[in-house]
Amino acid sequence: MSKKIVFSFPGGRGTEVPLLYFGAKHYEDKDYEKRFVEYPTSGHDFDTVYENAKAVLKSYDLGEYDDIVFVAKSKGTVVACKLIEELKINASLVLFTPLADTLPFIKGDNQIVLVAASNNDRHLKSETLCSLCESEKVPYYIEPNVGHRMEVRNDLEKNLQTIRNVIGRLER
Repeated sequence: MSKKIVFSFPGGRGTEVPLLYFGAKHYEDKDYEKRFVEYPTSGHDFDTVYENAKAVLKSYDLGEYDDIVFVAKSKGTVVACKLIEELKINASLVLFTPLADTLPFIKGDNQIVLVAASNNDRHLKSETLCSLCESEKVPYYIEPNVGHRMEVRNDLEKNLQTIRNVIGRLER
């Protein structure tokens, strides 16, 4: 039996984001070990978060895994992509609400399973993301009428439907 692991890289709100949880849960249901890369208790600047995530990954013998997936949201998309590049990790990527700093990593040869964002993201125009994904032949999905969090305040049904829509794309 092959060993598989999925790592979740949170955005600024940490790991308590339903979309991030269910993205990792999707893989856990397929017999992947599930690990969340927690932020340090102090210092959420990019360098601190990045070095912390690098230390977490280095604590695993990734060579013993046959399949590695990084599920990342927002700031975590930049962290995950940079780690793959710097540490030369053979991992697939699921990128939720990437930032502009993530764009240079969205390439057809980067094992990207899915890029998902919204049409109302204040951090990155969906047109820019769609154009890049199309030119690089990277699968993407744009959820209408939600913001960067991929949630709507006080609308649980819409939030649950968004999760269904996005996670359903991982099945394809």
